[in-house]
Amino acid sequence: MENDNLESAINQIAFEFVNERILDTNEINKLLGVLSNDGVYAMWVYALDKIGCNFSSDKNKLEGVRVFKLLKKIAELDKYVTNSLNYENLIKEISDLGQEIDKINSNIKNSEERKIEHLKKEKNKKEEERREKLNEYFINLANKLETLLFFKDILEKTLIYARYHAKAMEE
Repeated sequence: MENDNLESAINQIAFEFVNERILDTNEINKLLGVLSNDGVYAMWVYALDKIGCNFSSDKNKLEGVRVFKLLKKIAELDKYVTNSLNYENLIKEISDLGQEIDKINSNIKNSEERKIEHLKKEKNKKEEERREKLNEYFINLANKLETLLFFKDILEKTLIYARYHAKAMEE
């Protein structure tokens, strides 16, 4: 997306939410409700739970998961706010952690009984690190109230436009 105009970017991303089937009308309404009532981080946690976050060690498969498509669109909006959500790096880091977890799983299958407990702990640590990487941006966004509120407004407007677009597509 080459937009330097925030309003144009909001319009484009709202359209893509629906047109690329990232979100349906019901999901848009629910995300908008959580965002309006509970904030940006709550909306993200809700999206992870309801839209589903299937991790993979394959970067291409990760990019096909709807919650990561949503995150990519959020990163496009973020460039107007903090410019700190580097989607490509995040996907690579999560994919790399997935590969490390796959190696640990393979080692668990081929290890002696006494090593398995250690490997399971290592696997849990890597899985926690992966979850933290995924949530880190949304947690850090709250460091500056003005930035958080501005981003919330942008995201809210995008979801409202997406809702209108989805309704128009249904008719």
